[in-house]
Amino acid sequence: MDTPTTTKDTAMEDVSLQPPPGPPPTCQTPSVRVELGKHGEVEGPRTQRCSTCNTTVWTTVTTSTNILGWVWFLLCYCFCCVCALLPFYLKPYKKFEHFCPNCGALLKTTMSRCTSTTIAITVILFFFCFIMFPFVIYIALKYIGLV
Repeated sequence: MDTPTTTKDTAMEDVSLQPPPGPPPTCQTPSVRVELGKHGEVEGPRTQRCSTCNTTVWTTVTTSTNILGWVWFLLCYCFCCVCALLPFYLKPYKKFEHFCPNCGALLKTTMSRCTSTTIAITVILFFFCFIMFPFVIYIALKYIGLV
């Protein structure tokens, strides 16, 4: 026995087989902008040619704190400031060294650039900490009754 086809079934078949009305859609290629050196260029491993062992390798990256970070740490630590630990967590105070994993040769040393915003925030935090520290000490000594 044949199953009768309904108008609903034939209408669905007709729609799926027919091309859409109108001109075919035009293909537009999306514009892609590649920026090198912005993110991940400094701190991540990269392929680089090692002049010592003459091979192209993925570098091994080590991170350390630069001189500016250590100066910040020592100044803030001398005054018991909480901001003393900032250089160990922020990228502008870091130095990235790329080594060859085969022979261990130092291939490249890079440091993050300080933007004007980073410098401004650092200066504001620095002055805020050194202005607030004596004020907090004065309030504490006043509360104890020594002043």
